[in-house]
Amino acid sequence: MSTAGPPPGARAAARAGDGAAPAGAGWPPVELPGTQARRVRARAVGADYRVSVWLPPGPPPPGGFPSVYVLDANALFGTFVEAVRRCSRRPDATGVAATAVIGIAHDGEALFADALRRRDYTCGPPALEPPPADGICGGAPAFLAFLADELAPALRRELPLDAARQTLFGHSLAGHFVLQALAARPGAFRTWAAISPSVWWDEAGLRARLAAALPGTRQARVFMAVGQWEGEVPPWQRAHPGAGQLVARRAQRRMVEAAQALAADIGGWIGADRLGFTIFPDEDHASVVMVAAQRVLRLCAA
Repeated sequence: MSTAGPPPGARAAARAGDGAAPAGAGWPPVELPGTQARRVRARAVGADYRVSVWLPPGPPPPGGFPSVYVLDANALFGTFVEAVRRCSRRPDATGVAATAVIGIAHDGEALFADALRRRDYTCGPPALEPPPADGICGGAPAFLAFLADELAPALRRELPLDAARQTLFGHSLAGHFVLQALAARPGAFRTWAAISPSVWWDEAGLRARLAAALPGTRQARVFMAVGQWEGEVPPWQRAHPGAGQLVARRAQRRMVEAAQALAADIGGWIGADRLGFTIFPDEDHASVVMVAAQRVLRLCAA
């Protein structure tokens, strides 16, 4: 793992929204206390990523802190840091222990870099749709090599992190990557969290890889979740223009049914006691990630 750009120790500032005060108006930037960010060159991919790190205050437990590796970190790193900061104050009430947060974001300012996500989070072109016109796909093996063989070992050499308590978190297409990575390297992480995974991207190929890799595997724990409204249009979207197209797309992708069926198979392969699956009521594809993050944090140190 090599670093470039801002030096280690640069604080990851929270990005202001559309209503932010203009530059020079006397409003200092808001920062997440205790965070560090650096640009990292991934040799396996040949690309740069923004890696952000937050460690809980105080001494680490024996063996180091448990950690959660969060994909699409431009959108989700702050969410996880604030959740751990808030909830780990009362682990008796929340079930969330002090956990290190490692955020991996595509280089740049976009919350979700769509073309780069398709490059890194897939093992090939989509099965039900034309290949994307704005970039390549199929780079998941290289991205996994970066995470498992470059980034995680380098961070463990530098920081007090427990190699036996690592969690990988991904939502949507990143959730699809989590399951592809599980099939390729079941021992790379202890807990695999795939939220609203895009099983539709290559359901047959994903299922075949998992079926070949998981039977008899006892080191992996898997948590999958979807929102209740992911299979249809939620009430608050039904009057919006384009609702009919959304209905057709969701009918084709079968987000809830496909995830539920795949979770049942994974439970059969690794043991039902090592598989968690939840359909969160009243949540849609975008909103479910906030609720699921809290649930996943309970698993990180368990």
